[in-house]
Amino acid sequence: MSAQPPIVIIGAGLAGAACAYELTQAGRTNVLIVERCNEPGGHGTAQNAALVRSHASNPYTAALARQGARWWADQNLVNFNACGSVLVGGQSGELMAGYRASDHRWLTACQTYNLIGQPLPRGQKAFFNSLDGIAEPKNLLHALIQKSIQTGARLEVNTDAQIRDNQLVINGRNQPYEALVIAAGAWSKSLLNLPVQAFARHLFVTTRTEAKSRPWVWDLDEELYWRKHSDGLLMSACDERVIHQPDPSSWPPLYTDEINHLKAKIERSWPGLLPLQVSQQWSGLRVLTPDDGFVLGRDPRSENIYWCSALGGHGVTCSIPAAQIAVHELTERSMSSEQTHLIAAHSVKRFATLAETWHS
Repeated sequence: MSAQPPIVIIGAGLAGAACAYELTQAGRTNVLIVERCNEPGGHGTAQNAALVRSHASNPYTAALARQGARWWADQNLVNFNACGSVLVGGQSGELMAGYRASDHRWLTACQTYNLIGQPLPRGQKAFFNSLDGIAEPKNLLHALIQKSIQTGARLEVNTDAQIRDNQLVINGRNQPYEALVIAAGAWSKSLLNLPVQAFARHLFVTTRTEAKSRPWVWDLDEELYWRKHSDGLLMSACDERVIHQPDPSSWPPLYTDEINHLKAKIERSWPGLLPLQVSQQWSGLRVLTPDDGFVLGRDPRSENIYWCSALGGHGVTCSIPAAQIAVHELTERSMSSEQTHLIAAHSVKRFATLAETWHS
């Protein structure tokens, strides 16, 4: 590293890697990424379901997700399976609110069956989203880090970082910095307090095989999704269990009742997916805010501290557009009118009121 204090990024998951990539692509080569584990992306990134998903309940998150899905369609870093998605709903207004004629196509019950191989539940509607697909988060992570290192960044693993009175302490020594980017996922809150919370979500791989590659499916009413997996189908019942103090040395615990939670949803709406024969299961971390928005950009409590955190499971889709907003002041990147609008929506400043409404 040069004598110039570096831009330090805490966390080498998708958020941190995307920030490093955006900084180095903008010519900011004096970048140091520090990771507390022995390799990048060992937690939220590794536990990701690999869905490129341009829908979200928060409209500001959805706007970033559409940017991310279009980035995937245009990028040439890693492979992208542009299989699309089928979103299903009817009882809530979320399906209608998420529909956009420019990107989506309403499906009849027959068209839905031909696409996903399952009958549409009674009273439900569905549309096909051509923006979506499947992308391996580990492949994206490694490509972003490799490109960043090739352009001058450094990565240090097994490195403990703490913030004490705006001073950065790395492995017990003070580390000067030009700017500090917090991209530590579930451990961001322990570095600098914000009303963000880590949750565990279970994922299951069943041995059921599909005859052809199909769009992935998300039932917005049941909060249930599935996609094709190399060993069968990957499924989740979108459970959320509070994890107050995530253990950096292990993944979240498995709860045996979650398979029953999944079965109940499938029995109610998608019985054609039964019986379930689970071959793999794990629990992954998601970090959420009270309004399901992200935490991006400068922290008002410190002139040189920035956030790229609480991506809420959208990391594989949104890490690049989120990083572009998070570090735009450091890259002097020109913002589009849409991005300028999103800066305030995902800013730390909004927590002045939200902090009082958060109940974990």
